[in-house]
Amino acid sequence: MMRIVIVGGGQAGINCAQNLAKNLTEADNTEVVVLEKSSHFYHTLGAARAHVDADYTNKMFVPYDNAIPKAASKYVRIERAVATEIAPEKNEISFRKIDSNDKKSGVVEKLSFDYLVLATGSTYTSPIKPDSIDYRRVATEAKLQEVCTEIEKAGKILIVGGGAVGCEMAGQIKGKYPDKSVTILEAHNELLSRNKLTDKFYALLHAALDAMKVEVILGERLTERLTGNCFEKRTVYTDKGTPIESDIQLLCGGVKPVSELVQNMDPSMVTGHGSIKVNDQLQLDDEKYVNIFALGDSSNHDTPKMAFWAADQAKFLAAELAAVVQKKQDGFSKSYPKVQTQAAILPLGSGGVSQLPVWAVIEDSSASDEFTRTLLA
Repeated sequence: MMRIVIVGGGQAGINCAQNLAKNLTEADNTEVVVLEKSSHFYHTLGAARAHVDADYTNKMFVPYDNAIPKAASKYVRIERAVATEIAPEKNEISFRKIDSNDKKSGVVEKLSFDYLVLATGSTYTSPIKPDSIDYRRVATEAKLQEVCTEIEKAGKILIVGGGAVGCEMAGQIKGKYPDKSVTILEAHNELLSRNKLTDKFYALLHAALDAMKVEVILGERLTERLTGNCFEKRTVYTDKGTPIESDIQLLCGGVKPVSELVQNMDPSMVTGHGSIKVNDQLQLDDEKYVNIFALGDSSNHDTPKMAFWAADQAKFLAAELAAVVQKKQDGFSKSYPKVQTQAAILPLGSGGVSQLPVWAVIEDSSASDEFTRTLLA
């Protein structure tokens, strides 16, 4: 029996498993195993809302119970475990199981693979994403409750980081608490600087933030480096001497690819920024690793680092893997299509801005709420 092992049950990993469940049958004699350390899928796209709406916390945790259709459960399964080592010369991955009490087993087990998919994602400020060390649901819930309470108490809020998360956070706060003072500090000269968006998008974005009375400071960074959220009334200074007074400081930046498995396997396969090096086929960028792939935030592929595209990469790779397993094609020669026009929907309170590429200012975010949750990370 052939085996495909997927490390990570986030957007990329779970979508890859679900698409393999659709594309394969029991007759293909192939097992798909997902190694995921958490008990629940964490709904990262709803994190900004959960920062101002305590009742939304329960919706942030989605059980994996129904992630795989029952019809495919004989050949696709999710194993709660943390991967610890890749042995490419043996086509083996080592892991430690995690029990229902969040206790990691002291026993290291091994699993052979024919194909390995690394969908390890990235780390981010908790609770926008669960803490990489203490990823228990109870710990993340406690952090959500804490930040929700601190935002409610604060009069002046500083958001450090003007990417999609920082802008959405500002919109959620002003939407719930219009009288609070909110400032976004972004080190680059434009918001969402990592994204390939047009001048019209940025004009609409700034107009929307202005209408909500969100102050935006561009091209400046703090003289001190925040390592997480800070709930302390103080005045901080930028590298250009600008003083910013706030009651709390929210860090909405510092995304870091999770690539330790590959770093320990072969350091040459990781960039200086910590991303896993891949080729156009999403394989590790060395011929000796043709059966190992990396998706989403963990890789250095130039696809935008958004949930929508991570899921799309997963769908693409699942189709390729199924075609090879079913002997419909020899090897992996098809390149993942380059993104020509970047799509984005950015919720801002009850409204938002979109590039689909049909331009619009969203007047009622509830109408696009579900689409938003699958598009923007």
